[in-house]
Amino acid sequence: MKRILAFGLTLILLLGFAACGETENTSSSVFSATEPSQNESSPAESKVESSTEEVSEESKPDIPEFINQFVSVGTVDTKVTATSASSIRLTAIDSPSVYGSITLYTSDYGSVNGEDISECAVAVFEYDHSKFGYVKKEFYESGKSEDFDIPTDGFVIAAHSHHTAYIEKLSKLSAEETVFPHGIHLYTGADYTVKKADKAPEIDGKFEKSEWKNHKIESVDDKNISWSYAQFEDNNYYSTATYYTAYDNEYLYLCVVVDSPYHYCPISPSKASDMWQYECIQVKVSSESPDGEYISENFDHAANGKAAKEGIVRSYGFAVNDDGETCYYEGGITTEFTGLVACTRDDDAQQTVYEVAIPFAEFGIEPESDMKLGFTFSINSTNEIDKVWKNVTYRNGGGVIGRNDWTKIPVITLE
Repeated sequence: MKRILAFGLTLILLLGFAACGETENTSSSVFSATEPSQNESSPAESKVESSTEEVSEESKPDIPEFINQFVSVGTVDTKVTATSASSIRLTAIDSPSVYGSITLYTSDYGSVNGEDISECAVAVFEYDHSKFGYVKKEFYESGKSEDFDIPTDGFVIAAHSHHTAYIEKLSKLSAEETVFPHGIHLYTGADYTVKKADKAPEIDGKFEKSEWKNHKIESVDDKNISWSYAQFEDNNYYSTATYYTAYDNEYLYLCVVVDSPYHYCPISPSKASDMWQYECIQVKVSSESPDGEYISENFDHAANGKAAKEGIVRSYGFAVNDDGETCYYEGGITTEFTGLVACTRDDDAQQTVYEVAIPFAEFGIEPESDMKLGFTFSINSTNEIDKVWKNVTYRNGGGVIGRNDWTKIPVITLE
């Protein structure tokens, strides 16, 4: 009997120990699942944290990337870039403002009134012909803009509050400082239509009214808002001109009649490329429209020489030297001018005539009605008295001097 009782007690104790062991193991498993150590996360918590981070990243707005167009402050030269200390970079043109954008609006956009630009600082710019550049007319801090119009001859910059440094630049601009947009065919007032010539003009350097009377484009003087005398002394705009343009199936023709008391061009035909320092005209032709996509992407000759290297934009220079010899050059992918040119100077009449015929074949194109091209020139007017380099150009350099911004070349449409 005693043996039976001892065996029973032993069996009870063994069963008790087994039960206690199962309980500890179960409790340990539950603990590790519900209370991880400080260095570990449970699968459930990891999933929650990961989900929270994804939502946070997705809800955060992206900052738009900068485009290659920009606005510079002060003199435009080859050293000015989008990243210059005084430049304002852009993220968009004529697009709705978004978080982190710096958008330039032109009159083509219509109006920004009614749109949510409450988080943007806004600067309104208008062209000032007396300063030969755009100047700030109004400025509104972020959240304080009122209804305003985009000037017909100007633009607006709306900078999101994210861009504090650029907003500070805009706010500190004085009404006397000029600014210049780069890479935008903003001004269309210099664009014009070219009539087809019934008879080709004779390229002899002699202005014949009968040849050119139906092809006058306009007069160049300080009253013409399409032209800049920024390099001249105030109210001493002594170089004026009248110019004519025509075309036929073979050539694009240009006649520029310059009236100036000075003529200083001490070069030789073999050194024609030096003429830019003296009296001459510099001409550029683009086989792509300056307001088109190709030029918009490749407008900046100083930073991107693609348009010149591909022969889309070609550069020419034409002059009559102090000995009465016609001098010319072609820059870019070739130095051989295959067209016609004759230049003469009449000191008594104080007049210089430049007549040029530029072959369409140089661009590999055949002219046709409604074709859009780019055509520009500058009048270099350095005189022997002060020997200070002076140019009469279309606005913002006209695509000729400074950074050679091809979007500033006037668009011509063949009739």
